[in-house]
This record gives sequence, C-alpha cells and structure tokens, in this order.
Amino acid sequence: MSNSFLNQDASLRILDANLNRSFEALRTLEDIARFSDFESLQHRYKELRHALRAAASNWDSDGMLASRHAESDVGKDFKLPTETQRSGGLIDIASAAAGRIQESLRSLEEIAKFASAATSPQIEAIRYQVYDLNATLLLKLKRDVTFLQSSKLYVLADCELKLPEFIQRIEALSRGGVDLIQIRDKTAEPRRQIDYAQAARDAVDEAQTRIIMNDRADLAVTFGAYGIHVGQTDLSVAETRRLVPNPMVIGLSTHNAEQIEQAIQFGADYVGCGPTFPSQTKSFDEFSGLDFLRLAAERLDGSGLPAFAIGGIQLANVAEVVRSGIRRVAVSQALWHATAPEDDAKRFVDLLTA
Repeated sequence: MSNSFLNQDASLRILDANLNRSFEALRTLEDIARFSDFESLQHRYKELRHALRAAASNWDSDGMLASRHAESDVGKDFKLPTETQRSGGLIDIASAAAGRIQESLRSLEEIAKFASAATSPQIEAIRYQVYDLNATLLLKLKRDVTFLQSSKLYVLADCELKLPEFIQRIEALSRGGVDLIQIRDKTAEPRRQIDYAQAARDAVDEAQTRIIMNDRADLAVTFGAYGIHVGQTDLSVAETRRLVPNPMVIGLSTHNAEQIEQAIQFGADYVGCGPTFPSQTKSFDEFSGLDFLRLAAERLDGSGLPAFAIGGIQLANVAEVVRSGIRRVAVSQALWHATAPEDDAKRFVDLLTA
C-alpha cells in the first residue's frame, strides 16, 4: 500500500472525525447558551455551525464516509477519568465542549492545508471567532445572574445622609423587598463612597439585597460590589469587564433600540431603560418614555436580559410601566427620600408582582 494512499485515507478519517466532533461541540455550546437564555450567544454559535458546514461543503464527503472505521479506531476505548464525569455541572460541560471545538478546528485547519488548501483560512477564521465566543459564554456562566433574573425593585442611593441614618434607610429598604441598591453620588469623595458602599453591603443579607456601584470600577472592586452600572458616556461594557473580576455583573443604561441591541451584543448582564417620566433627581433633554419600554419589552422577550425601567417612577405611575411589559423598576426619589421607605418598598413589590 503506497504512502500516498495511506496519507489520503488518514487525512479523510481525520477530517471526518474532527468535523463530527466540531459539530457535536458547537451544538452542545449552542444548547447551553439557548437554555441559559443567552440569546445572542446562541445565535452566534448557530451561525458558526452553519459557517463550518459551508466551509466543508466541497470536501470529499463520500471519501470521508468510506474512510470511516469507528469500530477499528485505536483511540475509541482510551478514556481519561476526567472525560467520564462532569461534576461541575453546566460550566464543566461547556468547558469540555469549548476545548473540544477549539482542538477539533485546529486539527481541521491543519489537515485542510493538505486535503483542501483553499478552505484552511476559512477554518482558521472560524477558530478565532470560537475562541472569543467560548470565553464570553464561560465567563457569563460563572457570573451569578440568577439573582438578577428574580430581581424586581432597584433603588439608587446617594451618600448625603449621616452614616447611621444611611444604614437605617438601607436596612428599611432591604426589609421592604428591595433587591438591588446602587450607590450613586457624583459629588461625594471616593473615600466617602467606599465607606458608605461598604456599610450598605454589611447592613443587608445578600440573599435579599445586593449592592451595585455606579460608574466607578475602581470603587466597585475596592469594596467588593455585586455589580457595577455604566452609562452610555462611561466606559463601555467590554472596557469595564477588563477592569473588574468576572463574577461582578455589569448593567448598562439604554435610551433607544440601537443601544438595546448593543447591550445584547456586548454582553451586559442587565439594562436600565429610560428616562420614562420627568425626574426630580436628574434632568433630561428628552424622554424615551413608555413607547421605548414597550419596544424594549418586545425585543428582550425570551432573551434572559433583565430590563429595569428608570426615570421619574413613583407608586402613582408604576402600573403604567407594568402595562408596557416591563416588570422591573429602578427608583430614586420615590424610595430613597420616602418618609416610610419600608412600607413604600412593599407597595412597589406588590404592584410589580401583581
């Protein structure tokens, strides 16, 4: 048997085995993204799966099938212990599939240089896209977004009160059912913001309430925030992600449909949608209003990306927000300056969950 025949047969077997392995891994990752409600990631895995199929469409498929000898494969019975168990759940399964697709694509790229040279650059391009996509998925799986999914009521707090009064108000809001409290004070010195944020974190049970820092990644890291919130003129989600530990969630303010799409694309963990109504705490040139909330609710339906309506929301108008399809709100004046914050928080929760 000539070396040329052996090379051809082995090449076809390698292409066949690794193409199947690649499709299996991509489908596994696509399903994990899909049923974890990571809509944009699921779409991208599906696109890559179809791109790989297109790149391999001119390969010798009949020859690959004829060369397949699964029963005589000398490697089929050799398994390491780590290949037979996935004790870490979805993260372990995704990690294994991510490694499998990257390794398979590298093998396909190399063998294609011999068996189908014109397609090798296409496989290389897919491989590089897979690297980034896998990193995004694995990091997202490691973040605690479950708490966000169940969160309904979000309060923005400043640092103007004396610290004992500040702590009392934080405790009252937490007892009232507030899920997220953002420390947002553009005038307070960094040291004061850290002290107040740390006091807020120590004052609540994180099973009930978690603390988010506005804008400042350095302060969020310093006191160990659950998350950080950025606006359209702050650092981007991607830039912020490079500065904070992966478990920290990142929220993004959005004001129109394009920014919603960008939030999905760049991996924000939640979005604020507004301004909805005129606000006593912040002035705006224009209001995106209830129409934007309806658009956001429709676009984000089934995406798994939580959206909080923000801007001038009070007990008197929260029902209008709920009718738009958004059932999460972020408020400031209505609760942070309320005379009975615990009772009013409970009323908000009742209206949001009715």
